[in-house]
Amino acid sequence: MVTITDVAREAGVSKTTVSYVISRPSRVSAESRDKVRRAMRKLGYTVNHAARALSTARSMTLGVLAPAEDEASMSITRGAYLCALSNFARLKGYDLLLLSDPDGVRAVRDAADARKVDGLIIMDIRRDDPRVRAAVEGGLPTVLLGIPADSMGLDEVDTDFERAAVQLVRHFAERGHRDIVLLHSPEGTVDGGANFAVRFRRSAVAEAERLGVTMRVPVCDADRETGGTAALPGDPGERLRRALEAFPEVAGLIIDDDNAILAAPQVFLELGVRVPEDMSVAVAVPNALRARMRIPYTAVDIDLQSVAEETVDTLIRRIDDASRPAMTRLISQPLSDRGSVATVSH
Repeated sequence: MVTITDVAREAGVSKTTVSYVISRPSRVSAESRDKVRRAMRKLGYTVNHAARALSTARSMTLGVLAPAEDEASMSITRGAYLCALSNFARLKGYDLLLLSDPDGVRAVRDAADARKVDGLIIMDIRRDDPRVRAAVEGGLPTVLLGIPADSMGLDEVDTDFERAAVQLVRHFAERGHRDIVLLHSPEGTVDGGANFAVRFRRSAVAEAERLGVTMRVPVCDADRETGGTAALPGDPGERLRRALEAFPEVAGLIIDDDNAILAAPQVFLELGVRVPEDMSVAVAVPNALRARMRIPYTAVDIDLQSVAEETVDTLIRRIDDASRPAMTRLISQPLSDRGSVATVSH
């Protein structure tokens, strides 16, 4: 059986450093954490959760709360996040328990009352999310994977969607585009919609206005905040077709809906649309999805691994020290130009 001593020897650090990486990673430098985790993977070291739970009076389990009500709209990004969160929790000596009660408030209260998890990650944050208040009232260490309108003093971690939107709009403007269609993730209802989609849209529209670019924003049938200029059905491929048909004069397209991005190559092929000759395209997309699906468009990647690791680290720090000031961490990535946005002249 591989021991902490073996890991310490392989990593060239002390046993205390290995112990801190497992239980309190924030106390160890990034370089030392990387050395220890590489050694753990190389040697196949696994944490004895039962022993740790007995010695620390903790369950050594983190809860993650994800919606369960929308089976018809499977989210690839959500699945990738769950895998990444589970991997990073395991590396830090924790199990991950998926809570998927359709009643999110009840799930938060049950987790807090039963104390079956040491801390909670809440996913798919909405603008006015009642789970936030439930977490505060329950007193369970909690990190929001997303940014609500009011975090009520809880820690927040997410992609910097505002910066991603600005980068994409600027990229089009720098290439002479003055008219762009934005096909973004459905926002849902005014009070309950997905806030990352709202943040992306608002930032894109504001930057377009600042640069003198016309931004066309079709609205999904599922959305009730009607700030757009054409209604679209819920199916991502059909949404893309309708958007192209609604604005035939526009030769620039930004997509930040991962399901629509996956459908785009087939839709373009069926419609005889060439990229970038007929249509310039750029996307905001999870990096793992772009690499595995070979998405050929200029992109601002969403670094799921970094967001997931920061979320787990933040929660463990909160569990270790409940008095820490609340923090908001937005993770950004540079734009990667793959030549799918053509330069236009006027």
